[in-house]
Amino acid sequence: MNVPAHLFDRELTGRTIWYIERRGKHLLFHLDNGKRLLLHLMLGGWMHYGTEADRPDRTVQVTLRFADGSELYFIGLRLGYLHLLTAKEADERLANLGPDPFDKRLAEERFRERFKGRRGTLKAALVDQTVLSGIGNCYADEIAFAASVRPDARIPELAPDSWNRLYAAMRSVLREAVEAGGYMEQPLFAGDSLTGGFNDRCKVYDRPGEPCFRCGGTIVQEQLSSRKVFYCPSCQKDR
Repeated sequence: MNVPAHLFDRELTGRTIWYIERRGKHLLFHLDNGKRLLLHLMLGGWMHYGTEADRPDRTVQVTLRFADGSELYFIGLRLGYLHLLTAKEADERLANLGPDPFDKRLAEERFRERFKGRRGTLKAALVDQTVLSGIGNCYADEIAFAASVRPDARIPELAPDSWNRLYAAMRSVLREAVEAGGYMEQPLFAGDSLTGGFNDRCKVYDRPGEPCFRCGGTIVQEQLSSRKVFYCPSCQKDR
């Protein structure tokens, strides 16, 4: 938290969460007094909603208790955070985020413009939140695979048809991931059978040494700018 625990508790007691908004990898809880809770789970963070009876046997960093007796637990926030901010402070914190992949204004031409002038690799650009917001390691590798493009391809060397495929792949992969519940495995509530469903649908991510479902080649794992990267060298040829 960005404020002392007693102040955080005092500010939230009696408040109502009007709605929750996603901004890239962040969740923004809009409170009835105009303030915001800004959440970023980072690596290892997760939430669980329920009652004390089904509280996970894990260390909970923050608990929000509601009038009906239900509770929202924030777990594993070693690198993540839950900050109490004014509306202006929240907007300033998120000002540098790139457009959301599902933004209706992000047509293919604008998508390509987001990468102009960059000389690094495709994966580095896809996970750069100032280019596009919300794409992480898993989805970047899955998008590259769906587009038959190497994740280590250099941005200036990509052909026009590669960009066409990447744009279509971004939309299709992320749409499927949303429908399948994403790839994070921890359930949001007791009996949750949706969250994490995309994990079993990943074509290359976290599957080193396994056969490629598309061509039968062997999926490899490499290191790229301190990030794990997974791809099939047999059918992801464009670089």
